[in-house]
Amino acid sequence: MKPSATSSLIILNVFIILLAFIPFSSSYLLPPSVLGSAIVHQNYTAISSFRVLNRRDLIQCPDPNPYLRINVSSENSLLSDNEYVNVTVSGVFLPSDDDWVAMISPSDSDVKSCPLKKSRYVQTGDLSKLPLLCHYPVKAQYMSNDPDYLKCTKQECKKYNNTNCEVSACSGTISFHVINIRTDIEFVFFSGGFETPCILTRSGPMKFSNPNQPLHGHISSIDSTATSMRLTWVSGSEETQQVQYGDGETLASTAKTFSQDDMCTSVLPSPAKDFGWHDPGYIHSAVMTGLRPSTTYSYRYGSDSVGWSDKIQFRTPPAGGSDELKFLAFGDMGKAPLDPSVEHYIQPGSLSVIKAVTDEVKSGNVDSIFHIGDISYATGFLVEWDFFLHLISPMASQVSYMTAIGKP
Repeated sequence: MKPSATSSLIILNVFIILLAFIPFSSSYLLPPSVLGSAIVHQNYTAISSFRVLNRRDLIQCPDPNPYLRINVSSENSLLSDNEYVNVTVSGVFLPSDDDWVAMISPSDSDVKSCPLKKSRYVQTGDLSKLPLLCHYPVKAQYMSNDPDYLKCTKQECKKYNNTNCEVSACSGTISFHVINIRTDIEFVFFSGGFETPCILTRSGPMKFSNPNQPLHGHISSIDSTATSMRLTWVSGSEETQQVQYGDGETLASTAKTFSQDDMCTSVLPSPAKDFGWHDPGYIHSAVMTGLRPSTTYSYRYGSDSVGWSDKIQFRTPPAGGSDELKFLAFGDMGKAPLDPSVEHYIQPGSLSVIKAVTDEVKSGNVDSIFHIGDISYATGFLVEWDFFLHLISPMASQVSYMTAIGKP
């Protein structure tokens, strides 16, 4: 049977649509083995080299020179819950714009190569049989973020012959925003860019002062009466903790967690099953009762053994049926780093949204917040939930912060 004009037109339209997906952005710089991932992730974000780093051949670096060092300066010997650290790479003979530093956690993660487990990486769109950089970095930065690095402005002599310098080398410093993700961290200095990474040197492991610290308090309504509110927080400890609120009321928490085996999978397995996994700690929850609508209370959460949060004020919303409810509603927010790092998924506009909403909450003009879907865009990379919860804490800890799953 001869095809009709209508069917020919449909075929032509399909062909045009397919042409639209040929990558003309930064994706065209990727190797052929990962170009297919652009189609898989077309509804999420532009594909960068960093996003598919886990599918790289990790070539053997030449023997690094004996002067190469990576040092991390922090305010204290143990990391706090929220700080910026300076990472300095020194002893570099030939600075390159392909030099970069990754922050990994935990420090014993295998960033060299993994056994080939092809089925777990189909989601990236890469079907080739390559060795794997099996642990996804929390974040990364090119050393060129220090403008003096490539120009070798910061030179130091590494070897003297009497008073003459025989060997000089370059250095550079970049800053990373670090939050308490419970597991220790390490910084790894790579060369070869994101395309052909190889390890040159790595720092020693750095631990957090209190991995069990209760963090990221989040208030939510449980019904329309506004007489009970649920408080949820995260801790590295499973032991029972408390919320103290109002005029001396105390409630014990219940704690839950989940494992790598609990992560969902499908024909396209989630990265959460493998290279995107990070220990989520324990999710504590308690329901504060006996509250009054449209009333301000103070609370804190934790315990004497694991530590306490700061004292925080929150306001209950009006009861259902009230004449007025002032709320903010938004969706598709995502998150972004508070440093120049690249991460798996970045929504730069999220920072301005968070600032605007936090300012409104501080003004007292907001009763409730409704985050109506597409929450953090972690897409299987669990540590990004910690960074998201850190960002929303100033507002989610003070008024009811309600979420929805999002569009189907």
